[in-house]
Amino acid sequence: MRKLTCLLFLLCGFLPVSAQKEAQTKSQTDVQSEALLLDGMRAYMREDFGEAILVFEKLAKVQTQEPAVFYYLAKSYLADKQLTSARANAEKAHLLSPYSFDYGLLYGDLLLANKEYKKALKCFDNLLAYDDHRFDNEPDMIRVKQFVFLSKGDGAKDLAEKNAFYLKAANLGPVQEELWVRIIQLDWELNRKDQVVEHALEALENYPQMAPWAYPILGDAYQALGKNKESDEAFEKALAVNPNDDHVLNNYSYFLSIRKEKLALADSLSARLVLAHPKNGTYLDTRAWVLYELNRFAEARVAMEAALKDRENVSATLWEHYGDVLFRLKLVDKAVEAWKEALRLDSSRESVDKKIRLRQIPKN
Repeated sequence: MRKLTCLLFLLCGFLPVSAQKEAQTKSQTDVQSEALLLDGMRAYMREDFGEAILVFEKLAKVQTQEPAVFYYLAKSYLADKQLTSARANAEKAHLLSPYSFDYGLLYGDLLLANKEYKKALKCFDNLLAYDDHRFDNEPDMIRVKQFVFLSKGDGAKDLAEKNAFYLKAANLGPVQEELWVRIIQLDWELNRKDQVVEHALEALENYPQMAPWAYPILGDAYQALGKNKESDEAFEKALAVNPNDDHVLNNYSYFLSIRKEKLALADSLSARLVLAHPKNGTYLDTRAWVLYELNRFAEARVAMEAALKDRENVSATLWEHYGDVLFRLKLVDKAVEAWKEALRLDSSRESVDKKIRLRQIPKN
C-alpha cells in the first residue's frame, strides 16, 4: 500500500511538469515565430525581397495554418517578380481564410495576371458572398465588383440580362472605356436609341479620346430618333476626328440622300468613299442612291451595276434600287426584271410587289 501511494504521488507530480514543459515549448515557438515575422516584415519594408522570402519560407514551415504568413510570402515573391510562387502562396492564404478581402484580392489579381479569368471570377464572387460592407466604397472593392458584374455580363446569353450586369458595373464607380463600348453596343442591339445617346455622351464626357468611336454611333442613333440636326452634327464631329471613316462616309451620305438634304455634300462624301473602295457593293449602292437623288441616273446605273458584282453584299435592296434607276432611264422591262429579283430575295417587300404590278414607281 505504501509503495502504491508513493507511485501515485510521483505520477501526480510528473504530469504538471510535463504540461508545463509543453506550454513552455509552445511559448518559445510563438516567440520565435513572432521574431521571424518581424524580421520578414523589416526585410520587406527595406525592399530586400530575397531576404524576406527566406524568412517567410522558414516561418511557413512552422506556421503551416497561418494565412498571414503565406500572404506576406506571396507579396514578397510578387515584389521579386516570381509570379508562379506568388500565385501558389496567395492561393494558400486564400484557402486558409477564404473570406479575407486582402487575401482574396491578392489571389484574384494574380489569377488575372496569369489570365485565369474563370478562377479569378470564382475567387472574387466568393469575396462578395461574404456579407461585410466595410469595404464597399473602397476602390479595390469597386474594382472587384465591376469585374464580377462585367464577367457575368459577358457570360449572359440574354441581351437584357447582359446589359443589366454591365449597367450594375457602371453604376459602381468610374467606368472604363471598354465597358462603355459594351454598354452602348448592347443599347443599340436592344433598340434603345435614347440610351445609346445618353451613354455615348457620358462616355465622351469622361473619355474624350473615345470620339472616333462614339460620334459615329451618335450620328446613327440621332438619325434613328429623327433628330436630323443632331445626327449631322455628330457625323461632322466624327469626320473632324477621322476624315476617312468608312462608316461615317457611307451612313452620313446615305442619310442625307434619303432626306434629300445637302446633296452636294452627300455627293462629295460618297465619291470619296467609292474611290477608296471601288468594289464594295454597299458603298457603291450608297453612291448610286446619292446620284439618283441628284437625277444623275446614267451615273447611278453604272454605280449600281458595279455594286451588283459584289456577290457577298448583293441584297434585295440593291436590286430594288437598280430597278428604280432603270425605271428613271425609261428601261421599264429591265426595271421590272430587277424588281422581280428583289422580290425573289425578299418576298415580304410589298412596295416592290406594287412596283411590279404597276410597272412603275408609285407616287408618294
